[in-house]
Amino acid sequence: MGAVVFLLVLLPTGAEVSAGILDLYGEENVGTAAAQFLRIPVGARGVALGKAYTACATDGSALFWNPAGILRTDGRKNFFLAHTEYTAGIDLGFLAFSLRGQNFAYGLSAGMLRSGEIPRTDEFHQEPTGVTFRADQYFLGLSVARAMTDRFSVGGTLKYYQENLDEFVMRSVLMDLGILYYVGIGDLRVGFAARHFGPDMSPAGTPPPLRGEYREGSSFQKFPAPTEGSFGAAYTIGLGDQTSLLTCLDFSHPSDFTESFRMGGELSLYEMFFLRVGLEAPREEGGFAAGFGVLVGKQRWSFRLDYAYSDLGTFGTIHHFSIDLVPLVKKRPLP
Repeated sequence: MGAVVFLLVLLPTGAEVSAGILDLYGEENVGTAAAQFLRIPVGARGVALGKAYTACATDGSALFWNPAGILRTDGRKNFFLAHTEYTAGIDLGFLAFSLRGQNFAYGLSAGMLRSGEIPRTDEFHQEPTGVTFRADQYFLGLSVARAMTDRFSVGGTLKYYQENLDEFVMRSVLMDLGILYYVGIGDLRVGFAARHFGPDMSPAGTPPPLRGEYREGSSFQKFPAPTEGSFGAAYTIGLGDQTSLLTCLDFSHPSDFTESFRMGGELSLYEMFFLRVGLEAPREEGGFAAGFGVLVGKQRWSFRLDYAYSDLGTFGTIHHFSIDLVPLVKKRPLP
């Protein structure tokens, strides 16, 4: 009961912090932000938990969800690989590496969205002309986190973003900030993250000439960054010697979309097998997710394979795969 009261007290505070960074009229700004690729969730575990991962991210995917979490990884080094088969033949890849010490942690991350070959059409050729183009997007991130106390850590990520749309290129530098705090009641923790904030962005160069009587512009229109703030909490309930249930809840506030609540649960069996389910609401379409994970622990390595299924409504079913690899320090026998 004390944990519930604590969350109810903190939730309004987290929303106020988000409001200070984000535009409060997200629903009225739908479709106005650029670089939407940066919002596609990374890591099958986080997806299966309904994206309620701000306070849960203590694996390699923390570099995406909350950079403060890299100080809580199982090992001092962490390698992470994720792949998502997205809609319309689009796929997303993500790589991350983090290294932590006692008070500081560092991470490198990279993501790439590949569109494949897109048939070219125009106002005079509504059928494919036989010519194709691509719309690929990339980012590179450098993260730093610091432990302020044994319970409280902060982290930040500096990201270089680039979008190639045919012959046009758009570049920008964006930032993420994250906080993770362990309350001291069991493993109850709360987290806050503000992701993808930075200056407005537009393609480089000048617009192509227009046909007819249309007036040419001297530069492309600028669009805001896809900023998103989230506040979350997580708590593990023991169900037996070898069984536990992780519960997590997030409030998400994008700058150009409606707010949502995200919730998820993970049933752990023998700390080796994991069953997960999650939901994001309200959403007119989709929002449900589920998945599983398998952890294999060796003397020198910890290897976790995760899969998630997510429903995007009209856009169909999306499949997510990820691998979390942790080199473990082998304890030397006492002399």
